Amino acid sequence: MSSTHPQISASHVAHGSHEAKTAARRRDEANAAEPEKTVEEPIIIVKELSREFRVRLDGESFSDRVRRFFRPEYRTVRALDSVSFSIRPGESVGYIGLNGAGKSTTIKLLCGVLVPSSGSVTVMGLEPYRHRTANAKRIGLMMGQRTQLLWDLPVKESFRLLGKIYDLSPEIYRANLDRLVEALDIGSLMETPARMLSLGQKTRCDLALTFLHDPAVVYLDEPTIGLDVLARERIRDFIRGEKERGVTIFLASHDLDDLEIVTERVLLIHEGKILFDGTQMALHDVVGGPLSTLEDTVKQFYRGARLG
Repeated sequence: MSSTHPQISASHVAHGSHEAKTAARRRDEANAAEPEKTVEEPIIIVKELSREFRVRLDGESFSDRVRRFFRPEYRTVRALDSVSFSIRPGESVGYIGLNGAGKSTTIKLLCGVLVPSSGSVTVMGLEPYRHRTANAKRIGLMMGQRTQLLWDLPVKESFRLLGKIYDLSPEIYRANLDRLVEALDIGSLMETPARMLSLGQKTRCDLALTFLHDPAVVYLDEPTIGLDVLARERIRDFIRGEKERGVTIFLASHDLDDLEIVTERVLLIHEGKILFDGTQMALHDVVGGPLSTLEDTVKQFYRGARLG
């Protein structure tokens, strides 16, 4: 009985082997011609970082309150508990957590505003709390509705003052200012006193001030809180543009649309502990199911972990 399978001759095998060897040699030559890509070292390194606060106890009864007025008693609250992560130059990272999870505490430690209770944090090789001035010159910080604007003076005066504080040369100051004014459409606001600005206008001006000195790393804590749809869209477009320029972005926000649009990687924190660190796609794979948005995925992650 003859076989129904086509027969393969030795010449076919040899010819196929020759083609495979030729293709492999060409790949090797192409790889050798390409310069070897180097992996950049992390710009932010956080190792086993913890932060504790002492909270004074008031007492439930009048006698307890009187006694504790003269002999205070405290309890210890651990806002961060052995947090570790690293961020490479140019990364955009979203920081997600419920209220009180430790997001703002983390940013304050990264900026040097707070001192760690234990563990370590370095930003561009410096410990922020030990080198606050040098660290401040390299980073930008914008926290919610806390403004850097001089309240009763025209907006332009806030930019002039910050340019002096960061010791920017006239050429760099003018070039940066022109770029930011155009990107955030704040040219018509420069002569307006800050107290007369709307929330959206003030936020755009504050964002421009945050990037005025060309920081390598920028921390944004709820940058679009309370803004309308168009204002949020402009700010997201601006942040994406800065990311494309190579700025490292660390963005904490309850508006997960911000994070979905601007960041590739997300960190999920709960009660001071990191529960997830990876890409948005990896988070979706962990959760599973027909989820369409980052907000849906995060909600499902929390429910699965029985966090809220």
